[in-house]
Amino acid sequence: MGWVLILMILLFILPTYNLVQSYNQLLQRRQQLTELKEQYQTLSDEKDKESAFAAKLKDEDYVAKYARAKYYYSKKREAIYTIPDLLPR
Repeated sequence: MGWVLILMILLFILPTYNLVQSYNQLLQRRQQLTELKEQYQTLSDEKDKESAFAAKLKDEDYVAKYARAKYYYSKKREAIYTIPDLLPR
């Protein structure tokens, strides 16, 4: 009778252990999925900003203003004043 009881306990413990282990893996995968979605959103936003900046660089007036501001190029008799955080990047 004792062996039957031990056998029954083993038959219930092994599937329960596998079920708990699978559930823990599921929770880890869900957390990983959430992190990857956040990372994707961040990278997507960054790509959109870079695309917008690249589109602006196709405009010659913007490129001239950008180069003058970033690299301190000036026209004749023009004074340059630096303002922090005015330029992108």
